[in-house]
Order: sequence, then structure tokens, then C-alpha cells
Amino acid sequence: MSDTSDTEFQRTVFSVAKPGAGAAKAQRLPVLVVMRGLQVGRRYLLNENALVLGRRPDHADLVVPGDPQISSVHCRIERGQEPDTWQVVDLQSTNGTVIEGRRVETAPLRDGDRIHLGTTVLKFCFHDELEEEFHRQVDHLMNVDDLTGLPVQRVFQGRFLDALLACGRRQRPLAVYMMDMDGLKRMNDTHGHLVGAHSIATVGRRLGEIVQRAGGVVSRFGGDEFSAFVPGLEREQALALGESMRAAVADQPIVRGAVTVQPTISIGLACFPADGLMVEQLTRKADEALYRAKAAGRNRVSE
Repeated sequence: MSDTSDTEFQRTVFSVAKPGAGAAKAQRLPVLVVMRGLQVGRRYLLNENALVLGRRPDHADLVVPGDPQISSVHCRIERGQEPDTWQVVDLQSTNGTVIEGRRVETAPLRDGDRIHLGTTVLKFCFHDELEEEFHRQVDHLMNVDDLTGLPVQRVFQGRFLDALLACGRRQRPLAVYMMDMDGLKRMNDTHGHLVGAHSIATVGRRLGEIVQRAGGVVSRFGGDEFSAFVPGLEREQALALGESMRAAVADQPIVRGAVTVQPTISIGLACFPADGLMVEQLTRKADEALYRAKAAGRNRVSE
């Protein structure tokens, strides 16, 4: 099983605090909103007293991915001495922390201030409870696939890149999967597209439970295709996990109303670093393995 201690995929600057946290009861909720960056529009509700922002998941509390101009440990956002006050402290970053065009070492944060870290721009502001609920719903619409409840591909790709960089630094393996349901067109033609959509949603939930339990991330790639990665798995472990996913789909029928179907899934596997060092290389290798699984009869895992 993988060890995810160096990569917390939920601990990014784009994560959303869970409802019911103590800070959510206050009238003014301090929030960071991504104005420019890999995942524009996402925000983080600041519940902690101090948060370190940076590029490396194993160094920063809040990870800002996809921006090479951000230092591993770039700056800290912390509560001020007075109630409802916050300040930013630069942590000797290479390219500096800039607020409203001015490079700062330590500076108070006002409602609406824009914090420039490399090419990424974060807006510091206060939300009331109604605004926070609105943004929570918008966040869900933007970043969660409405059919499966899995992260959308844009979110997945950012986390994939983070995991790959972290595994490269730690010299740890990483498993990459491309998956395709078998015979969905026939299912749609026979039982209708509502049954097909229900099957995709069910398969996505089953895959998500297995991959997330292993410390990875899965996403719907498009249609009835899925992609996933899991850090820390050697090839034999990765094949075993792939077989678990295949069996989770094939061994339990899916029921919708009076219709029962039993879909299967074909899975292609690629492993970092043996099969590639870049996201594109690993995705292509996993895709090629998926085609081999299809050609060999489907409902199997190929590498």
C-alpha cells in the first residue's frame, strides 16, 4: 500500500474547508481566491492561525501547483495581533511576494488585496456565510464531475503533476491507469442512455473508493473512460490494484429499476519511472496498454 505522507492532495491552496468548522460560524470568513493560476476560481477558507504557501507538498501547508516561479517555501499568511487582522510574511522566496505591485517582507492584508506569487495571483478577502455557501456551490460545479462525483480532468491533471514531481524527488514509484468500460454502446442501444449513464456513475464511484483508499486520485477522462494515479506502488502492487478495480466492476451487477446490467472494464497500466518521466509519456503508455487489453479480449488489466 502506498505511503502518502509526502503528498496530501487535499491540502492545496485550492481546497475548500468543510462546513461546520469553527471559523465558518464567524460573520467574516477570511478566504484566498485564485485569480490567476493553474486552477483559477478556487479558494481556501483560512481556518488555521498560520499557513505556509509554496510549491512543494512536503514543505508547504498550502500547495500552489504548476508555477515554477514559486519557491518550495514561499510565504506565510498568519493572523495579526488584533481580531480579524491578517498579514503576509515572505520566507526569503526567490522571486518575492508582491502585494498590489509592491514587493514585501511583512505586510498587513486588507480585504481585496492581491498577492502575487510568481505568475499566480491570489486575492485575500472576507466572505460572509451566504457568499461562502455560494462559492462552495460554484466550486462544486466547476471542479466535480456531476455524473460520477469525481474530480474533473483539469483538477486531476494538476494533482497528477504534483504527485509526479513529489515521487521524482522522493525516488518513489507511481502507477498510472487508463480505463475504458466495455460494451457501453451496446448497453445504450439495448437499455437506453439513462441506464448507460447510471452505469458510468456507479463504475466511477466503485473506482473512486478503491483508488482513494490506496492514496490516489481517479477522474472521468471523458464518456466512459477513466484515468487514475496512485503514488508509491511498485509494478506488482499496481497490477494487483488494477485487478481489484477490474473485479469491483465485473463482479457486481448494476441495477436501475427493472434493468440489470453487468458491465466490465479494460485497464491499461504504466509505471513511473520505468515507463516514462512526464505526465504525457505515462498517459500515452497507459493508453497503449489499454488498447492491448481491449485487443486481448477486454475485461482485463494490461501493462
